[in-house]
Amino acid sequence: MIELKYLDSYKVERIVRYLDFDEFMLAFSGCVTIPDNLKVLSLTYNGKELPYEGKIGNLYRTMSQFDLSAYESKKEN
Repeated sequence: MIELKYLDSYKVERIVRYLDFDEFMLAFSGCVTIPDNLKVLSLTYNGKELPYEGKIGNLYRTMSQFDLSAYESKKEN
């Protein structure tokens, strides 16, 4: 699961959750319903905070190049 926390235009903290990385990338690949200029407060993947600082508008480009392997849940046998 990916959780995106950001400040809206009224400086109110908002949280949007995506079931998986594909759903997250799809949400930011086209017409985004969240304005590009809003500040991202935090971005977590499987409960682990990702090192992202910036605006909503840079999320797609940054995350499409990001290696998530260190943040994947380890499956035990």
